[in-house]
Amino acid sequence: MSNIRQVYNRMKDILSRNPNCEPGFESDELIKHLLGKSRLETDPRQEIDEEVCRQLYDMCRRRAEGYPLQYMLGNWDFFDLNLKVGEGVLIPRRDTEDVCLAAFEYINGMVSPNVLDLCAGSGAIALAVKRYCPDATVVALEKYEQAYEYLVENIERNSLCVLPILGDVFQYDYKIEEESFDVIISNPPYVNPSLKGKMQKEVQFEPFTRLFAEDEGLRFYKFIAQYYKPALKEGGYLIFEHGYDQARQVKQLLIGQEYKIVREIVDTAGNARGIVAQKI
Repeated sequence: MSNIRQVYNRMKDILSRNPNCEPGFESDELIKHLLGKSRLETDPRQEIDEEVCRQLYDMCRRRAEGYPLQYMLGNWDFFDLNLKVGEGVLIPRRDTEDVCLAAFEYINGMVSPNVLDLCAGSGAIALAVKRYCPDATVVALEKYEQAYEYLVENIERNSLCVLPILGDVFQYDYKIEEESFDVIISNPPYVNPSLKGKMQKEVQFEPFTRLFAEDEGLRFYKFIAQYYKPALKEGGYLIFEHGYDQARQVKQLLIGQEYKIVREIVDTAGNARGIVAQKI
């Protein structure tokens, strides 16, 4: 039998085969997931059952082949929210936290605002808005039933009052009364399908329909900017997350729909990853 130090080192060796892995961090996460406590909470001389070792090594091999760590763990943190994730739903990312932080500034400046999250997925944005902007009434729209199940469970898991709706962005706009929302926020599918073969292999395990969009990745931005504009109150905000190379196109199409560009959201690497526009 091997002790936990030996197992940990072996796991790191396996994970090192994939340059996208963080061997030390991910080994710790998998150990905690399977043993119920972290490596640092365990005596390094503690022996681990051979069957558990096999499971840990198998998980590392699968991860080295690109399968997302988040799907293996079955949950992932977004701010202080713990979200259930798995196949069929997009993994919450740090870029989306940057967009949320900008959104909070505008939402918290309003009195009892109504907020609509389009393409809600796991509910990361909607739940974060409700957590940090408690006066807001938040509605989350998701098209796909598998993702919608994660959305509903995450609402219950985090005990936050968010209204989930199973519906298609391209069909739901006509169901909304004019000037119903103070803020509409969305992290829609935005990757150009032509880039599919060039992306990290981890991304290829996430749902195609949640990542890629027609019109060179701009289809959702064009539709939402035009057809959801009546649903925004005068002076209301439309907030998008977008790809690192899409800032100019998204900005131009918003200006073309006569929005006022209020802010470009920049991530920690200095890339424009979101935009705040105002209906005027």
